[in-house]
Amino acid sequence: MKRLNSLTAITLATLLTAGTISASWAGSDKQELALTKSIIEKSGVTAQQSIKKVQQDYKGIIYSYELEDEDDIYYHEIKLIDIEADKKIKVTISIQDGTVVNEEKSRLFSWFSEDDRIVTARKLATMDYSMLNAIDAINLDKNSLLTEIEIEDKQGVLFFELETISAEGKKEWLVDVNNNQLIPVFKK
Repeated sequence: MKRLNSLTAITLATLLTAGTISASWAGSDKQELALTKSIIEKSGVTAQQSIKKVQQDYKGIIYSYELEDEDDIYYHEIKLIDIEADKKIKVTISIQDGTVVNEEKSRLFSWFSEDDRIVTARKLATMDYSMLNAIDAINLDKNSLLTEIEIEDKQGVLFFELETISAEGKKEWLVDVNNNQLIPVFKK
């Protein structure tokens, strides 16, 4: 019970010091994300650390990251493609202690067409660039939480699409893989 009270106090302190939370978040999301951010800060198991772990422990091209919520528990979910082994791999990592809690492997092969992810991964494999470079390019501030990253290839431009969330709300970033430059994101 004392641990729960200290987590509640940390959550409230985080919310109070972070300023006004965007009204677009549902009430429970505010608390869950604040608590998740607090857990990540304490454990040191950031998105970047999890991505580095997967790069070291697995062979392949990382094409997707998501801060995944399962039964109100958050995990780092990282997807990669091992072209040589003909495998897609999904690795789920605990935000609490950095352990791999789940690993799923499946074949890449399709009879009908090559998956866009495979084509994009093949292009990324020819470059000296990774998801970590894209995170560095946005200069993620300590008050933001990285929630999603995906590699995209549209209109001949290979880029990472990143989503962060903070007290100001959600923000989308696009980073060009060819020159490590931010691509302006227009609001509707």
